[in-house]
Parts: sequence; structure tokens; C-alpha cells
Amino acid sequence: MLLKTDLVGTDSGVDTYFGLCTYPGRELRHRIDLKVYPRDIYAFGLIAWTGNDVLNRRLRLLAESKGYRLDDTGLFPATHGSGGKRGARGTTSLKLETEKEVFDFLGFAWLEPCERNL
Repeated sequence: MLLKTDLVGTDSGVDTYFGLCTYPGRELRHRIDLKVYPRDIYAFGLIAWTGNDVLNRRLRLLAESKGYRLDDTGLFPATHGSGGKRGARGTTSLKLETEKEVFDFLGFAWLEPCERNL
């Protein structure tokens, strides 16, 4: 595998690598996304990347209905007037250490990662 393009960065404490690669003798490029999450937000990253878009939307809507914003870096109190779309600046995520704690907080039945394609 040959890497053709690199985009590297850090956002919200998450080290990120996006790239394109090709295999020898082929021109078709394949995208590679790697994210390394710190331990304190690992559960949120795992939820975001193991569920399909249907599950992720349901969980975000549940969070919004409770006055929070959910993304791959945490569960944040939503700002007033934002419709739950953004966490308040300077706020920190709720401290939930496991995926199950996040599901329980949101009131959503626990799903193993292999069951998260709704």
C-alpha cells in the first residue's frame, strides 16, 4: 500500500490522520481515517464510529431532548437558543467513562458494537 495524500491534525484532543492510498499496480485510491482518542473521551469516539448514521442520529436527538449535545468527543450541555446544536463555550463534557454509561444516561437500550447498525 502506498500513501498518496496526508492530512494530519488534532481537534478537541483527538489526533487525526486522513489520507489516500493506492495499492501497487492500481490507480484506484482508498481513503484512510485514523483517530486516536484520549482515554477520558474514548467511549464517545467508540460510539460514534461503531454505529451507523441511524443510530448516531437517534442518540444525538435523545441528547438534544435532554438539553445536551453529543458528538465523538463528549456529551456537553447545550447552549440556550442553539436548538442543542452546540455545547456552550468553555463547558466540559459529562464524565462518562464507558459506552454503557452514555447509553444509560440517554435512556437508550444498550447495544453491543456488533448490534449498532439499525
